[in-house]
Amino acid sequence: MPGGLISRMQAAAAGAAEESGLGLDLELMLLVESSAGAEAAGVRSAAPASARSAYTLRFAQSGVDVLVRVASDTDTTARLDGWVVPGSPMTVRAIRADEVRTPIVAVTLGASGRFELTSLPAGLIRLRFEPADGSAAFLTPTFEI
Repeated sequence: MPGGLISRMQAAAAGAAEESGLGLDLELMLLVESSAGAEAAGVRSAAPASARSAYTLRFAQSGVDVLVRVASDTDTTARLDGWVVPGSPMTVRAIRADEVRTPIVAVTLGASGRFELTSLPAGLIRLRFEPADGSAAFLTPTFEI
């Protein structure tokens, strides 16, 4: 993981929360954990290194836990596999960090809490979770795919 990535992500999220006028409790999920997958030394693979990279992010807020695994699909796109605990029906939208009004893609998930977003273009994004029961939506901090 690039040095200072977590600090930059937290600063970007805090700035976005301040600009929106919403409190951090509504706007920002706390970045709890980030781990980078490491390739074994000396192991060969037919795929380019960029297509094999993957990392995991975990966000938590108000009793909701979100785990997201980000993996490169190709040199220019990525795939996200995610789980929301406790699982409940909601819509998950991937949005560009600089265009919060226009989602790149949206999926609806059921009580399982499992979702996947494929062929996402590389860049800075956020995930917006909109519960079906009408409770407040929440956004993750910005992260790079």
